[in-house]
Amino acid sequence: MTSSDLEQRAERAVRRGELLVALEHFDAYLAQEPDDERVRTRMESVRALLQPSELVSRRRAEPEEPEATASLLSDAETGEMHASAGRFDDAAKAYALAVRANPKNELLRERFEELRALAQPVAPADLAAAEKLEAASLTPAWGVPVLARSAKASQASFSPLPPTRELPKDAVAMLRELLERVRTARRLV
Repeated sequence: MTSSDLEQRAERAVRRGELLVALEHFDAYLAQEPDDERVRTRMESVRALLQPSELVSRRRAEPEEPEATASLLSDAETGEMHASAGRFDDAAKAYALAVRANPKNELLRERFEELRALAQPVAPADLAAAEKLEAASLTPAWGVPVLARSAKASQASFSPLPPTRELPKDAVAMLRELLERVRTARRLV
């Protein structure tokens, strides 16, 4: 297949939204014409349209050696592999390298910020400011520990407000009254 055929197939795949197929055609084109910067730039712009997770599951044209896989993955792909395994620190480090290599890519920067937030808590818990609860006591009847409730939880209970007026007995009038109470955000009893 000629290089112009490969380029046309790649562009058709881009128009159809088959970005991974387009990247494969661009790869094949660049294997024949390695010095073509125009196609290399176009390929990078198509790659920027992909989500990082799509790059990880990218189809390969031919099977690869296990030790060659790590060197062929981009930093974003490596970061996605770490993130999918729950290793957010490693994923953030890999994305930091990807952002450093391509600082204008907004998608990489956003994903890096997400992973960095997952990797490190924003601030340590302030245990000194936490509400103190009484120790659990045993109920005499069953010997089961009874945990003390937080005063904040008790204050925020969902007990109904005292009724303001009785509901009408007529079904239609009752529905109207209930709808009116819901609209005015009053609690029902």
